[in-house]
Amino acid sequence: MLENWDRAGAKVQTAGDAESYDYALAARDLMASVYAKTILGGCPVSTGQHDLERSMYELCMANQALRGRLRELEASNEELVAFAHTVAHDLKAPVCNLAGYADFALNACDSLSTEDLREHLDTIRHSALELDEIINELLLLAELDARKAEPTQLDMSLLVSTALHRLAYKIEEEKVRIILPEKWPSAVGYGPWVAEVWMNYIDNAIKYGGQPPRVELGGEKGQRTCRFWVRDNGRGLSADQQRRLFAPFTQLIQARSKGHGLGLSIVRHIVEKLGGEVGVESELGQGSVFSFTLPARAASHPPGT
Repeated sequence: MLENWDRAGAKVQTAGDAESYDYALAARDLMASVYAKTILGGCPVSTGQHDLERSMYELCMANQALRGRLRELEASNEELVAFAHTVAHDLKAPVCNLAGYADFALNACDSLSTEDLREHLDTIRHSALELDEIINELLLLAELDARKAEPTQLDMSLLVSTALHRLAYKIEEEKVRIILPEKWPSAVGYGPWVAEVWMNYIDNAIKYGGQPPRVELGGEKGQRTCRFWVRDNGRGLSADQQRRLFAPFTQLIQARSKGHGLGLSIVRHIVEKLGGEVGVESELGQGSVFSFTLPARAASHPPGT
């Protein structure tokens, strides 16, 4: 009679839900008491009592499902609040720069030399480009949650060229030396998303590289996955800084690694949705290597679907 409750208890215990597990045990004990009194009292177990047990079992399972959904909604709300804080933080600096330098240029334009005015306009341009990058990241994040990934064989050379083309103004301005491999390993993924990963990694390598920046790209094929990487000649990262990279939005507020903001969190989201992993290797004074993996061949059930 009580085997349903044994299954219920085992199910919620396996799921690690202590509260629902206690609820299932309490309900089971109640039913055991009812049956004991009924049987010891010499009364047959009626159909109505069978129906009562089944109804209580179904109620327990529905309660468990409801609690699980509630936890998911709470986690989603926490993520949304943290995301709002992260976006506000990343937008604040370029917006302040735009307003501040534009206001100064307007009020002091008569007394500014042509060279000073050009410098202020250049700062405004950089801030506008930074805003554009953040907006593109937000649009990409919205697409990640709405679109199902359809992995195909990637032309990695083309995707890297796309990323480099979009960063051409920075590469020229910073006199960046780009080193590319002669051949790329074959992997599967969703091209537009992978191009964004490359763009983010290369952008960070330029931003935090040496003077002038030296950015080396490469890839290697494993048995089931391909690993791709970007190596810079910057100052490197401490172990603590490395732990704080790729943080989910709920951790970015307290554990933000300066300058990395939304970008690396979105990179992690992209790569994991495509069935891969992100990583970083770094030593202070030795530069950093940011990497990501992708499946070497398409899975029978594409990730992210």
